[in-house]
Amino acid sequence: QKQLFDSALCGLQSVITEIKEIGSLADLMQQERKARIDMEQLHKIKIEMGFGLHTGWAIEGSIGSKAKVDASYLSPHVNMASRLEAATKQYNVPLLMSDIFVSGLTGSMQSTCRRVDQVVFKGCLDPMTIFCQDIEPFSALQGKPNDYSEILLATSWEGQEEIKTLGIDLAKILKALQSDKSLVIREIYEVAFNAYLDGEWGKCKVLIHLWLEKFPGDIVVQSLARQLMADKFKCPSDWKGKRILQTK
Repeated sequence: QKQLFDSALCGLQSVITEIKEIGSLADLMQQERKARIDMEQLHKIKIEMGFGLHTGWAIEGSIGSKAKVDASYLSPHVNMASRLEAATKQYNVPLLMSDIFVSGLTGSMQSTCRRVDQVVFKGCLDPMTIFCQDIEPFSALQGKPNDYSEILLATSWEGQEEIKTLGIDLAKILKALQSDKSLVIREIYEVAFNAYLDGEWGKCKVLIHLWLEKFPGDIVVQSLARQLMADKFKCPSDWKGKRILQTK
């Protein structure tokens, strides 16, 4: 059964890769070029899609009328997959997976997945850890976002006294980020993510800064930085280690 989960993930990643290779809408329509189409404008439109992966039961049925009938799948699990797909826009990633889906993957595939957040979706009561998959090595994440300087400024610290207060071994962190072993590097992300969940947002801030100095193109950490920047890295008193998502 785990091979089924792996195949679903690999299949979607193939689709995502093909979408990236297409590039702009003009590239997609190059075989249907017509005089009335402004190809210059279409080059500015980038094709992007989001996907959500979850697992569970569903009811298959036909919906429509005699004129048009569509097959559809209905269940709370289908709705959850839809919520995950919608959340890709908020986290700026092409694919999000539920913790239940990730638990169904083989160990080798699980090792490529990374926690993105712990959330409560609108209409749900229980928190869920959501994941993305790292296809590229961290060293390849070098493309800086437009607000890169703003993020680095917001995540900077005043001096060594603040580092000491937060209990951060700066030399150890920097050495780990220079490692050529992905597991060693990933451990730093896990420390930062756990600091976020535990409400230690000052510690998380410093680790985000160090991480983005090394891997500026990591959109997962960029997203986390922007979320915490909105609260000025001050953990709310009612924080319970989960983010409430207001959109379905």
